Amino acid sequence: MSYLVLARKWRPQGFDDLIGQEPISRILKNAIDQGKIAHAYLFSGPRGVGKTSTARILAKALNCQAGPTPSPCGSCPFCVSITEGSSVDVMEIDGASNNSVNDIRDLRERVKYVPSGGRFKVYIIDETHMLSDAAFNALLKTLEEPPPHVIFVLATTAPRKIPSTVLSRCQHLPFRRISSILIKEHMKKIASEEGISIEGPALDMIARAADGSLRDSLTILDQISSFSSGITEKDVKDLLGITDFGLLSQLALSLVEGRRENILNLIAELDEKGTDIRSFMREFIEFFRDMLVLSVVKNPDAIRDVGDEDLAFMQNILQKTTEDHLTLLLSELLKAEVDVRNASFPRLAFEMALIKASFLSDLKPLREIIESLEGCAGSAPDSRDIKAEEKPSTIPQKAAEGCTSQLDHALSYEDAPTGLKGGSIRESQPEQQALQTPRAENQVFTEDIWESALRKMTPPLQSKMATAGHTLAGDKLILTLNGGDSVFADSLTKNRELIERIFSEELGTPVNLEVVTAKKKVIRKKDLKDEVMADTTIQEVLDLFDGRIVDVMPIKRQE
Repeated sequence: MSYLVLARKWRPQGFDDLIGQEPISRILKNAIDQGKIAHAYLFSGPRGVGKTSTARILAKALNCQAGPTPSPCGSCPFCVSITEGSSVDVMEIDGASNNSVNDIRDLRERVKYVPSGGRFKVYIIDETHMLSDAAFNALLKTLEEPPPHVIFVLATTAPRKIPSTVLSRCQHLPFRRISSILIKEHMKKIASEEGISIEGPALDMIARAADGSLRDSLTILDQISSFSSGITEKDVKDLLGITDFGLLSQLALSLVEGRRENILNLIAELDEKGTDIRSFMREFIEFFRDMLVLSVVKNPDAIRDVGDEDLAFMQNILQKTTEDHLTLLLSELLKAEVDVRNASFPRLAFEMALIKASFLSDLKPLREIIESLEGCAGSAPDSRDIKAEEKPSTIPQKAAEGCTSQLDHALSYEDAPTGLKGGSIRESQPEQQALQTPRAENQVFTEDIWESALRKMTPPLQSKMATAGHTLAGDKLILTLNGGDSVFADSLTKNRELIERIFSEELGTPVNLEVVTAKKKVIRKKDLKDEVMADTTIQEVLDLFDGRIVDVMPIKRQE
Protein backbone atom coordinates (compact mmCIF):
# COMPACT_ATOMS: atom_id res chain seq x y z
CA MET A 1 0.00 0.00 0.00
CA SER A 2 1.25 3.50 -0.84
CA TYR A 3 2.30 5.87 1.93
CA LEU A 4 -0.56 7.70 3.63
CA VAL A 5 0.29 11.22 4.79
CA LEU A 6 -0.20 12.04 8.47
CA ALA A 7 -3.06 14.48 7.80
CA ARG A 8 -5.13 11.66 6.23
CA LYS A 9 -3.90 8.86 8.45
CA TRP A 10 -4.84 10.73 11.63
CA ARG A 11 -8.11 12.18 10.34
CA PRO A 12 -10.81 12.19 13.08
CA GLN A 13 -13.15 9.20 12.85
CA GLY A 14 -15.62 10.20 15.57
CA PHE A 15 -17.00 13.27 17.30
CA ASP A 16 -14.75 12.63 20.30
CA ASP A 17 -11.68 12.74 18.03
CA LEU A 18 -12.31 16.33 16.93
CA ILE A 19 -9.67 18.70 18.35
CA GLY A 20 -10.76 22.10 19.66
CA GLN A 21 -14.38 21.88 18.42
CA GLU A 22 -16.15 20.61 21.54
CA PRO A 23 -19.25 22.88 21.24
CA ILE A 24 -19.97 21.67 17.71
CA SER A 25 -19.42 18.03 18.69
CA ARG A 26 -21.88 18.43 21.57
CA ILE A 27 -24.53 20.05 19.35
CA LEU A 28 -24.41 17.32 16.72
CA LYS A 29 -24.30 14.46 19.23
CA ASN A 30 -27.33 15.84 21.11
CA ALA A 31 -29.21 16.41 17.84
CA ILE A 32 -28.68 12.76 16.88
CA ASP A 33 -29.68 11.51 20.34
CA GLN A 34 -32.87 13.59 20.32
CA GLY A 35 -33.73 12.92 16.69
CA LYS A 36 -33.53 16.64 15.82
CA ILE A 37 -31.37 16.36 12.73
CA ALA A 38 -31.59 19.41 10.46
CA HIS A 39 -31.99 18.97 6.71
CA ALA A 40 -29.11 21.40 6.00
CA TYR A 41 -26.00 22.48 7.89
CA LEU A 42 -23.45 25.17 7.13
CA PHE A 43 -19.96 24.54 8.54
CA SER A 44 -17.75 27.65 8.38
CA GLY A 45 -14.27 28.36 9.65
CA PRO A 46 -10.56 28.53 8.70
CA ARG A 47 -8.92 25.81 6.66
CA GLY A 48 -7.79 22.63 8.36
CA VAL A 49 -9.99 22.81 11.48
CA GLY A 50 -12.23 19.80 10.74
CA LYS A 51 -15.22 20.97 8.68
CA THR A 52 -15.18 18.21 6.06
CA SER A 53 -14.10 15.61 8.63
CA THR A 54 -17.10 16.54 10.80
CA ALA A 55 -19.39 16.22 7.78
CA ARG A 56 -18.09 12.68 7.17
CA ILE A 57 -18.49 11.78 10.84
CA LEU A 58 -22.08 13.05 10.71
CA ALA A 59 -22.73 10.88 7.63
CA LYS A 60 -21.32 7.82 9.42
CA ALA A 61 -23.37 8.56 12.56
CA LEU A 62 -26.58 8.71 10.49
CA ASN A 63 -25.92 5.60 8.35
CA CYS A 64 -24.09 3.33 10.83
CA GLN A 65 -25.71 -0.08 11.27
CA ALA A 66 -25.89 0.62 15.01
CA GLY A 67 -27.41 4.06 14.47
CA PRO A 68 -28.35 6.68 14.09
CA THR A 69 -25.82 7.05 16.88
CA PRO A 70 -23.47 9.81 18.11
CA SER A 71 -20.71 7.16 18.32
CA PRO A 72 -20.42 5.34 14.95
CA CYS A 73 -18.71 1.97 15.12
CA GLY A 74 -16.31 2.59 12.24
CA SER A 75 -16.27 -1.10 11.32
CA CYS A 76 -19.60 -1.77 9.62
CA PRO A 77 -19.77 -1.68 5.79
CA PHE A 78 -21.39 1.74 5.78
CA CYS A 79 -18.78 3.30 8.09
CA VAL A 80 -15.89 1.71 6.18
CA SER A 81 -17.17 2.84 2.77
CA ILE A 82 -17.66 6.40 4.04
CA THR A 83 -14.17 6.43 5.57
CA GLU A 84 -12.65 5.20 2.30
CA GLY A 85 -14.72 7.67 0.27
CA SER A 86 -16.43 4.95 -1.78
CA SER A 87 -19.99 5.25 -0.46
CA VAL A 88 -22.60 6.02 -3.11
CA ASP A 89 -24.86 7.57 -0.47
CA VAL A 90 -22.30 10.20 0.59
CA MET A 91 -21.41 12.60 -2.22
CA GLU A 92 -18.58 15.12 -1.79
CA ILE A 93 -18.84 17.95 -4.30
CA ASP A 94 -16.14 20.56 -4.86
CA GLY A 95 -17.93 23.88 -5.10
CA ALA A 96 -15.00 25.52 -6.87
CA SER A 97 -15.08 23.16 -9.88
CA ASN A 98 -18.82 22.37 -9.88
CA ASN A 99 -20.13 25.88 -9.53
CA SER A 100 -22.37 26.24 -12.56
CA VAL A 101 -26.14 26.18 -12.61
CA ASN A 102 -26.06 22.97 -14.72
CA ASP A 103 -24.11 21.18 -11.98
CA ILE A 104 -26.75 22.16 -9.41
CA ARG A 105 -29.56 21.08 -11.74
CA ASP A 106 -27.90 17.68 -12.06
CA LEU A 107 -27.70 17.50 -8.25
CA ARG A 108 -31.41 18.32 -8.00
CA GLU A 109 -32.22 15.38 -10.26
CA ARG A 110 -30.10 12.97 -8.18
CA VAL A 111 -31.58 13.89 -4.79
CA LYS A 112 -34.91 12.38 -5.83
CA TYR A 113 -33.53 8.85 -5.62
CA VAL A 114 -33.57 7.00 -2.29
CA PRO A 115 -30.32 5.78 -0.66
CA SER A 116 -28.91 2.53 -2.03
CA GLY A 117 -28.42 0.94 1.38
CA GLY A 118 -28.13 3.54 4.12
CA ARG A 119 -30.77 5.65 5.82
CA PHE A 120 -29.75 9.04 4.39
CA LYS A 121 -28.09 10.46 1.33
CA VAL A 122 -25.59 13.10 2.50
CA TYR A 123 -24.39 15.77 0.06
CA ILE A 124 -21.22 17.56 1.22
CA ILE A 125 -20.53 20.71 -0.85
CA ASP A 126 -17.03 21.98 -0.04
CA GLU A 127 -16.04 25.62 -0.68
CA THR A 128 -19.70 26.51 -1.12
CA HIS A 129 -18.95 30.22 -1.46
CA MET A 130 -17.44 29.49 -4.91
CA LEU A 131 -20.87 28.67 -6.38
CA SER A 132 -22.23 31.19 -8.86
CA ASP A 133 -25.28 33.31 -8.09
CA ALA A 134 -27.34 31.30 -10.58
CA ALA A 135 -26.23 28.07 -8.92
CA PHE A 136 -27.26 29.38 -5.50
CA ASN A 137 -30.66 30.37 -6.86
CA ALA A 138 -31.12 26.92 -8.40
CA LEU A 139 -30.26 25.31 -5.06
CA LEU A 140 -32.66 27.37 -2.93
CA LYS A 141 -35.87 25.38 -3.42
CA THR A 142 -34.18 22.02 -2.92
CA LEU A 143 -32.32 23.35 0.10
CA GLU A 144 -35.53 24.62 1.68
CA GLU A 145 -37.64 21.50 1.14
CA PRO A 146 -35.37 18.55 0.36
CA PRO A 147 -36.65 14.96 0.30
CA PRO A 148 -36.79 13.40 3.80
CA HIS A 149 -33.87 11.10 3.04
CA VAL A 150 -31.44 13.91 2.05
CA ILE A 151 -29.07 15.88 4.30
CA PHE A 152 -27.04 18.81 2.94
CA VAL A 153 -23.75 19.86 4.56
CA LEU A 154 -22.24 23.06 3.14
CA ALA A 155 -18.63 23.81 4.10
CA THR A 156 -16.94 27.18 3.51
CA THR A 157 -14.03 29.34 4.63
CA ALA A 158 -15.88 32.55 3.68
CA PRO A 159 -19.41 32.56 5.15
CA ARG A 160 -19.80 36.27 4.37
CA LYS A 161 -19.96 35.34 0.67
CA ILE A 162 -22.90 33.00 1.19
CA PRO A 163 -26.22 34.67 0.22
CA SER A 164 -28.53 35.41 3.12
CA THR A 165 -31.26 33.36 1.46
CA VAL A 166 -29.02 30.29 1.77
CA LEU A 167 -27.89 31.11 5.30
CA SER A 168 -31.49 31.34 6.49
CA ARG A 169 -32.17 27.79 5.28
CA CYS A 170 -29.25 26.19 7.15
CA GLN A 171 -28.11 25.62 10.71
CA HIS A 172 -24.86 27.57 10.86
CA LEU A 173 -22.09 26.00 12.97
CA PRO A 174 -18.93 28.16 13.08
CA PHE A 175 -15.66 26.27 13.61
CA ARG A 176 -12.92 27.98 15.64
CA ARG A 177 -9.21 28.26 15.08
CA ILE A 178 -7.39 25.62 17.13
CA SER A 179 -5.08 26.92 19.84
CA SER A 180 -1.35 26.31 19.47
CA ILE A 181 -1.36 24.43 22.80
CA LEU A 182 -3.87 21.84 21.50
CA ILE A 183 -2.00 21.55 18.21
CA LYS A 184 1.29 20.97 20.04
CA GLU A 185 -0.23 18.28 22.28
CA HIS A 186 -1.79 16.50 19.30
CA MET A 187 1.47 16.59 17.30
CA LYS A 188 3.39 15.31 20.31
CA LYS A 189 1.01 12.34 20.54
CA ILE A 190 1.29 11.59 16.82
CA ALA A 191 5.11 11.94 16.85
CA SER A 192 5.26 9.45 19.69
CA GLU A 193 3.01 6.98 17.83
CA GLU A 194 4.92 7.38 14.57
CA GLY A 195 8.36 7.20 16.19
CA ILE A 196 9.35 10.74 15.21
CA SER A 197 11.97 12.39 17.43
CA ILE A 198 11.33 16.12 17.76
CA GLU A 199 12.31 18.78 20.30
CA GLY A 200 9.73 20.73 22.30
CA PRO A 201 10.76 24.16 20.88
CA ALA A 202 10.45 22.71 17.37
CA LEU A 203 6.86 21.64 18.15
CA ASP A 204 6.14 25.15 19.46
CA MET A 205 7.43 26.66 16.24
CA ILE A 206 5.38 24.32 14.04
CA ALA A 207 2.22 24.97 16.09
CA ARG A 208 2.70 28.70 15.74
CA ALA A 209 3.42 28.46 12.00
CA ALA A 210 0.21 26.42 11.50
CA ASP A 211 -1.82 29.47 12.60
CA GLY A 212 -4.72 27.48 14.05
CA SER A 213 -4.87 24.81 11.32
CA LEU A 214 -4.36 21.26 12.59
CA ARG A 215 -4.05 19.90 9.05
CA ASP A 216 -1.26 22.40 8.24
CA SER A 217 0.64 21.42 11.38
CA LEU A 218 0.52 17.71 10.44
CA THR A 219 1.61 18.53 6.90
CA ILE A 220 4.64 20.43 8.24
CA LEU A 221 5.44 17.62 10.68
CA ASP A 222 5.18 15.08 7.86
CA GLN A 223 7.47 17.14 5.67
CA ILE A 224 10.09 17.81 8.31
CA SER A 225 10.19 14.17 9.43
CA SER A 226 11.67 13.43 6.00
CA PHE A 227 14.12 16.30 6.41
CA SER A 228 15.82 14.99 9.55
CA SER A 229 15.63 11.99 11.87
CA GLY A 230 15.98 14.07 15.03
CA ILE A 231 14.06 17.29 14.43
CA THR A 232 15.50 20.39 16.11
CA GLU A 233 14.39 24.00 16.29
CA LYS A 234 17.03 24.92 13.70
CA ASP A 235 15.64 22.34 11.27
CA VAL A 236 12.18 23.92 11.50
CA LYS A 237 13.63 27.40 10.97
CA ASP A 238 15.57 26.27 7.91
CA LEU A 239 12.59 24.45 6.41
CA LEU A 240 10.00 27.16 7.02
CA GLY A 241 12.33 30.09 6.44
CA ILE A 242 11.67 31.49 9.90
CA THR A 243 14.03 34.29 10.87
CA ASP A 244 16.43 33.78 13.74
CA PHE A 245 15.11 35.43 16.91
CA GLY A 246 18.42 37.21 17.47
CA LEU A 247 18.20 39.08 14.17
CA LEU A 248 14.54 39.85 14.76
CA SER A 249 15.16 41.24 18.24
CA GLN A 250 18.22 43.25 17.13
CA LEU A 251 16.16 44.94 14.43
CA ALA A 252 13.41 45.67 16.96
CA LEU A 253 15.93 47.20 19.37
CA SER A 254 17.41 49.37 16.61
CA LEU A 255 13.93 50.59 15.69
CA VAL A 256 13.06 51.44 19.29
CA GLU A 257 16.34 53.35 19.75
CA GLY A 258 16.06 55.09 16.37
CA ARG A 259 19.41 53.77 15.01
CA ARG A 260 18.69 54.09 11.30
CA GLU A 261 22.07 53.00 9.98
CA ASN A 262 21.83 49.77 11.96
CA ILE A 263 18.29 49.22 10.64
CA LEU A 264 19.50 49.36 7.03
CA ASN A 265 22.44 47.03 7.77
CA LEU A 266 20.17 44.42 9.38
CA ILE A 267 17.69 44.55 6.49
CA ALA A 268 20.60 44.05 4.08
CA GLU A 269 21.65 41.00 6.10
CA LEU A 270 18.10 39.63 5.85
CA ASP A 271 18.14 40.11 2.09
CA GLU A 272 21.51 38.37 1.74
CA LYS A 273 20.13 35.33 3.58
CA GLY A 274 17.24 35.12 1.12
CA THR A 275 14.58 35.96 3.73
CA ASP A 276 11.10 36.61 2.39
CA ILE A 277 10.53 40.23 3.42
CA ARG A 278 6.74 39.86 3.36
CA SER A 279 6.81 36.91 5.75
CA PHE A 280 9.38 38.62 7.94
CA MET A 281 7.14 41.69 8.17
CA ARG A 282 4.39 39.57 9.70
CA GLU A 283 6.86 38.06 12.19
CA PHE A 284 8.09 41.55 13.06
CA ILE A 285 4.55 42.73 13.77
CA GLU A 286 3.90 39.67 15.97
CA PHE A 287 7.09 40.44 17.88
CA PHE A 288 5.96 44.00 18.65
CA ARG A 289 2.50 42.72 19.51
CA ASP A 290 4.05 40.36 22.07
CA MET A 291 6.13 43.20 23.53
CA LEU A 292 3.08 45.45 23.83
CA VAL A 293 1.09 42.69 25.56
CA LEU A 294 4.01 41.98 27.89
CA SER A 295 4.25 45.70 28.70
CA VAL A 296 0.54 46.00 29.51
CA VAL A 297 -0.18 42.67 31.20
CA LYS A 298 3.19 42.20 32.96
CA ASN A 299 2.65 38.44 32.67
CA PRO A 300 4.96 36.30 30.49
CA ASP A 301 2.21 33.69 30.08
CA ALA A 302 0.15 36.23 28.11
CA ILE A 303 2.43 35.94 25.07
CA ARG A 304 2.74 32.89 22.85
CA ASP A 305 5.59 30.40 22.62
CA VAL A 306 8.51 32.55 23.79
CA GLY A 307 11.50 30.96 25.55
CA ASP A 308 13.13 32.28 28.70
CA GLU A 309 16.15 33.71 26.86
CA ASP A 310 13.98 35.43 24.27
CA LEU A 311 11.69 36.73 27.01
CA ALA A 312 14.65 38.30 28.83
CA PHE A 313 15.70 40.12 25.65
CA MET A 314 12.16 41.43 25.13
CA GLN A 315 12.06 42.74 28.70
CA ASN A 316 15.39 44.46 28.06
CA ILE A 317 13.88 46.27 25.07
CA LEU A 318 10.84 47.26 27.13
CA GLN A 319 13.09 49.09 29.59
CA LYS A 320 14.15 51.42 26.77
CA THR A 321 10.69 52.40 25.58
CA THR A 322 7.14 53.14 26.77
CA GLU A 323 3.68 51.79 26.05
CA ASP A 324 2.83 54.95 24.09
CA HIS A 325 5.91 54.51 21.91
CA LEU A 326 5.18 50.81 21.33
CA THR A 327 1.58 51.59 20.38
CA LEU A 328 2.69 54.16 17.82
CA LEU A 329 5.32 51.81 16.38
CA LEU A 330 2.85 48.93 16.08
CA SER A 331 0.32 51.20 14.41
CA GLU A 332 2.90 52.32 11.83
CA LEU A 333 3.99 48.73 11.19
CA LEU A 334 0.41 47.58 10.62
CA LYS A 335 -0.10 50.33 8.04
CA ALA A 336 3.23 49.51 6.38
CA GLU A 337 2.43 45.78 6.15
CA VAL A 338 -0.12 46.46 3.43
CA ASP A 339 2.43 48.48 1.43
CA VAL A 340 5.12 45.80 1.82
CA ARG A 341 2.72 43.02 0.85
CA ASN A 342 1.66 44.78 -2.37
CA ALA A 343 4.97 46.43 -3.27
CA SER A 344 6.95 45.50 -6.38
CA PHE A 345 10.12 46.04 -4.32
CA PRO A 346 9.24 44.80 -0.82
CA ARG A 347 12.74 45.47 0.56
CA LEU A 348 12.54 49.14 -0.38
CA ALA A 349 9.04 49.45 1.09
CA PHE A 350 10.21 47.73 4.29
CA GLU A 351 13.26 50.01 4.60
CA MET A 352 11.16 53.15 4.10
CA ALA A 353 8.59 51.97 6.63
CA LEU A 354 11.18 51.31 9.36
CA ILE A 355 13.09 54.54 8.68
CA LYS A 356 9.83 56.47 8.97
CA ALA A 357 8.88 54.65 12.17
CA SER A 358 12.35 55.24 13.66
CA PHE A 359 11.68 58.99 13.86
CA LEU A 360 9.07 58.25 16.52
CA SER A 361 11.94 57.67 18.97
CA ASP A 362 12.84 61.37 18.67
CA LEU A 363 9.41 62.44 19.91
CA LYS A 364 9.00 63.29 23.56
CA PRO A 365 6.16 61.57 25.44
CA LEU A 366 3.06 63.71 25.85
CA ARG A 367 3.25 63.30 29.62
CA GLU A 368 6.75 64.77 29.66
CA ILE A 369 5.68 67.75 27.56
CA ILE A 370 2.72 68.46 29.85
CA GLU A 371 4.92 68.27 32.94
CA SER A 372 7.40 70.66 31.32
CA LEU A 373 4.64 73.15 30.50
CA GLU A 374 3.22 72.88 34.00
CA GLY A 375 6.67 73.61 35.38
CA CYS A 376 6.96 76.72 33.24
CA ALA A 377 3.49 77.84 34.25
CA GLY A 378 4.30 77.31 37.92
CA SER A 379 7.46 79.43 37.75
CA ALA A 380 5.85 82.31 35.86
CA PRO A 381 4.10 85.15 37.78
CA ASP A 382 0.33 85.41 37.60
CA SER A 383 -0.65 87.66 34.70
CA ARG A 384 -3.75 88.84 36.57
CA ASP A 385 -1.63 90.10 39.43
CA ILE A 386 0.56 92.01 36.99
CA LYS A 387 -2.46 93.61 35.33
CA ALA A 388 -3.94 94.50 38.68
CA GLU A 389 -0.71 96.20 39.73
CA GLU A 390 -0.34 98.07 36.47
CA LYS A 391 -3.87 99.50 36.54
CA PRO A 392 -4.64 102.28 39.01
CA SER A 393 -7.39 101.81 41.55
CA THR A 394 -9.14 104.94 40.32
CA ILE A 395 -9.48 106.68 36.97
CA PRO A 396 -7.09 109.62 36.61
CA GLN A 397 -8.29 113.01 35.61
CA LYS A 398 -7.33 112.48 31.97
CA ALA A 399 -9.22 109.20 31.72
CA ALA A 400 -11.61 110.65 29.19
CA GLU A 401 -8.72 111.45 26.87
CA GLY A 402 -7.33 107.91 27.29
CA CYS A 403 -10.68 106.37 26.50
CA THR A 404 -11.01 108.58 23.45
CA SER A 405 -7.63 107.49 22.13
CA GLN A 406 -8.53 103.84 22.65
CA LEU A 407 -11.80 104.39 20.82
CA ASP A 408 -9.99 106.10 17.94
CA HIS A 409 -7.72 103.06 17.62
CA ALA A 410 -10.66 100.64 17.76
CA LEU A 411 -12.61 102.51 15.06
CA SER A 412 -9.77 103.23 12.60
CA TYR A 413 -10.93 100.76 9.95
CA GLU A 414 -10.66 102.47 6.58
CA ASP A 415 -13.83 104.50 7.06
CA ALA A 416 -16.11 106.14 9.59
CA PRO A 417 -18.05 103.63 11.75
CA THR A 418 -21.76 103.25 12.09
CA GLY A 419 -23.41 102.65 15.45
CA LEU A 420 -26.28 100.48 16.57
CA LYS A 421 -28.48 101.68 19.38
CA GLY A 422 -32.02 100.87 20.31
CA GLY A 423 -32.21 98.14 17.69
CA SER A 424 -31.64 100.48 14.70
CA ILE A 425 -28.61 101.24 12.58
CA ARG A 426 -27.44 104.83 12.55
CA GLU A 427 -24.40 106.88 11.66
CA SER A 428 -22.01 107.00 14.59
CA GLN A 429 -21.30 110.41 16.09
CA PRO A 430 -17.77 111.78 16.31
CA GLU A 431 -15.63 110.12 18.91
CA GLN A 432 -15.60 113.24 21.01
CA GLN A 433 -19.17 112.49 22.05
CA ALA A 434 -17.75 109.85 24.33
CA LEU A 435 -16.52 112.69 26.53
CA GLN A 436 -19.92 114.29 27.05
CA THR A 437 -20.85 112.00 29.96
CA PRO A 438 -18.41 112.20 32.86
CA ARG A 439 -17.23 108.86 34.21
CA ALA A 440 -18.18 107.83 37.68
CA GLU A 441 -15.50 108.10 40.29
CA ASN A 442 -13.73 104.98 41.59
CA GLN A 443 -14.88 103.14 38.47
CA VAL A 444 -12.33 100.70 37.00
CA PHE A 445 -13.05 98.64 33.84
CA THR A 446 -10.60 95.74 34.02
CA GLU A 447 -10.37 92.47 32.10
CA ASP A 448 -11.52 90.69 35.26
CA ILE A 449 -14.77 92.69 35.19
CA TRP A 450 -15.20 91.90 31.47
CA GLU A 451 -14.66 88.15 31.99
CA SER A 452 -16.88 88.11 35.08
CA ALA A 453 -19.69 89.73 33.11
CA LEU A 454 -19.32 87.27 30.23
CA ARG A 455 -19.64 84.33 32.62
CA LYS A 456 -23.14 85.53 33.54
CA MET A 457 -24.28 85.30 29.89
CA THR A 458 -25.42 82.35 27.82
CA PRO A 459 -22.71 80.57 25.77
CA PRO A 460 -24.01 81.86 22.39
CA LEU A 461 -24.03 85.43 23.67
CA GLN A 462 -20.58 84.93 25.24
CA SER A 463 -19.10 83.88 21.88
CA LYS A 464 -20.55 86.95 20.14
CA MET A 465 -19.36 89.30 22.87
CA ALA A 466 -15.88 87.76 22.70
CA THR A 467 -15.51 88.86 19.06
CA ALA A 468 -16.14 92.52 19.92
CA GLY A 469 -13.65 95.11 21.00
CA HIS A 470 -14.78 96.75 24.25
CA THR A 471 -14.22 100.23 25.62
CA LEU A 472 -15.84 102.14 28.50
CA ALA A 473 -16.23 105.85 27.76
CA GLY A 474 -18.02 107.61 30.57
CA ASP A 475 -21.23 105.67 31.12
CA LYS A 476 -21.11 104.14 27.63
CA LEU A 477 -19.98 100.59 27.00
CA ILE A 478 -18.86 100.67 23.37
CA LEU A 479 -18.64 97.33 21.56
CA THR A 480 -16.78 97.47 18.24
CA LEU A 481 -17.35 94.83 15.55
CA ASN A 482 -15.00 94.71 12.57
CA GLY A 483 -15.21 92.89 9.25
CA GLY A 484 -17.22 89.67 9.24
CA ASP A 485 -18.04 89.98 12.94
CA SER A 486 -20.47 92.82 12.14
CA VAL A 487 -23.18 90.20 11.47
CA PHE A 488 -23.51 89.88 15.27
CA ALA A 489 -24.56 93.52 15.66
CA ASP A 490 -28.32 92.90 15.51
CA SER A 491 -28.06 90.04 18.00
CA LEU A 492 -26.12 92.17 20.50
CA THR A 493 -28.63 94.99 20.12
CA LYS A 494 -31.54 92.63 20.84
CA ASN A 495 -29.83 91.64 24.10
CA ARG A 496 -29.21 95.28 24.99
CA GLU A 497 -31.12 95.28 28.30
CA LEU A 498 -29.44 92.09 29.53
CA ILE A 499 -25.94 93.34 28.67
CA GLU A 500 -26.53 96.75 30.27
CA ARG A 501 -27.92 95.17 33.46
CA ILE A 502 -24.99 92.73 33.84
CA PHE A 503 -22.30 95.38 33.30
CA SER A 504 -24.13 97.86 35.55
CA GLU A 505 -24.02 95.27 38.35
CA GLU A 506 -20.32 94.60 37.75
CA LEU A 507 -19.32 98.28 37.61
CA GLY A 508 -21.69 99.49 40.30
CA THR A 509 -23.03 102.29 38.10
CA PRO A 510 -25.57 102.51 35.24
CA VAL A 511 -24.13 101.67 31.83
CA ASN A 512 -25.53 102.38 28.37
CA LEU A 513 -24.64 100.03 25.51
CA GLU A 514 -23.54 101.21 22.09
CA VAL A 515 -22.66 98.77 19.30
CA VAL A 516 -20.41 100.14 16.57
CA THR A 517 -19.67 98.42 13.25
CA ALA A 518 -16.96 99.46 10.83
CA LYS A 519 -17.66 99.36 7.13
CA LYS A 520 -15.06 98.88 4.48
CA LYS A 521 -14.32 101.84 2.30
CA VAL A 522 -16.14 101.80 -1.04
CA ILE A 523 -13.60 102.07 -3.79
CA ARG A 524 -14.94 103.85 -6.85
CA LYS A 525 -13.64 102.83 -10.25
CA LYS A 526 -13.49 106.45 -11.40
CA ASP A 527 -11.08 107.33 -8.60
CA LEU A 528 -8.97 104.29 -9.41
CA LYS A 529 -8.88 105.16 -13.11
CA ASP A 530 -7.86 108.74 -12.36
CA GLU A 531 -5.10 107.47 -10.08
CA VAL A 532 -3.83 105.07 -12.75
CA MET A 533 -3.91 107.72 -15.48
CA ALA A 534 -1.81 109.99 -13.29
CA ASP A 535 0.97 107.38 -13.09
CA THR A 536 3.82 108.44 -15.43
CA THR A 537 5.07 104.88 -15.93
CA ILE A 538 1.67 103.72 -17.13
CA GLN A 539 1.48 106.71 -19.49
CA GLU A 540 4.84 105.75 -21.01
CA VAL A 541 3.62 102.18 -21.57
CA LEU A 542 0.42 103.43 -23.22
CA ASP A 543 2.40 105.73 -25.52
CA LEU A 544 4.87 102.99 -26.42
CA PHE A 545 2.21 100.46 -27.44
CA ASP A 546 -0.38 103.02 -28.57
CA GLY A 547 -2.79 101.56 -26.05
CA ARG A 548 -5.67 102.73 -23.91
CA ILE A 549 -7.12 101.76 -20.51
CA VAL A 550 -10.42 99.93 -20.87
CA ASP A 551 -11.14 99.09 -17.24
CA VAL A 552 -9.52 99.15 -13.79
CA MET A 553 -10.29 96.41 -11.29
CA PRO A 554 -9.28 96.61 -7.60
CA ILE A 555 -7.32 93.65 -6.24
CA LYS A 556 -8.82 92.02 -3.15
CA ARG A 557 -6.34 91.99 -0.32
CA GLN A 558 -6.31 89.37 2.39
CA GLU A 559 -7.32 90.88 5.69
